[in-house]
Amino acid sequence: MENILKVVIVEDDPMVLELHRQYVGKMPEYKLVGCAQSGEEGQQLLKDLKPQLAIVDIYMPGINGLQLLKYIRGSGLNTDVILVTAAHDTESIQQGIQYGATDYIIKPFTYQRLRKSLLNYLRYYDKLHSSNRLTQKEVDMLKAGDSKEEDAYSNDLPKGLQQSTLDLILTVLKDKVGYFSILEVSDELGISRVTVRRYVNHLKEIGWLKEMLSYGPVGRPSQKFMFSQALQDKRIRG
Repeated sequence: MENILKVVIVEDDPMVLELHRQYVGKMPEYKLVGCAQSGEEGQQLLKDLKPQLAIVDIYMPGINGLQLLKYIRGSGLNTDVILVTAAHDTESIQQGIQYGATDYIIKPFTYQRLRKSLLNYLRYYDKLHSSNRLTQKEVDMLKAGDSKEEDAYSNDLPKGLQQSTLDLILTVLKDKVGYFSILEVSDELGISRVTVRRYVNHLKEIGWLKEMLSYGPVGRPSQKFMFSQALQDKRIRG
């Protein structure tokens, strides 16, 4: 693909907004051109910037994500939408699909999950714009994608790590305030410290966590971990 795709983020949670910024910034195929923290701001940005893609949260004050998606479709804007939300209810998912969302990501999510969505959209966009005329087979493949490519991107975690285990650990970590230890998480989940350490180290490598050494009166210093500054700022603001 010759052109870099423009992206707008519409997200009222500063923590998630910062994660989106970091994640999109890791992908050279995309350029983040604007951010909004409400549906009203999002409407104006979309009209002014006309991006190919918008990453939109559902639950926002004022105009919510589903209403914004409906506005995009009704106004004729040629912008596709990835919905991000904490909602698991089938009604929201159904409405998102009916209004034409290209993907639906449920919080808490990882960089790998969002990256997979962005890569899927990239392939979809490339196929759609590869020719002025598409065959039936090419139309059928627009949304289905290539199964081999899907398998490659769905296994994007480092070797030996499982998405289900990572998601389980994240459900515990997201409620932590301040520093925590490998032992704490291990005890809460009933998972071995060796296993927890591998996943925590992965989260540290992708920028979700930072580490410090805690020195006691005797013995070796212990490792403590904490969410990155962007995440911690959100927790302080409550």
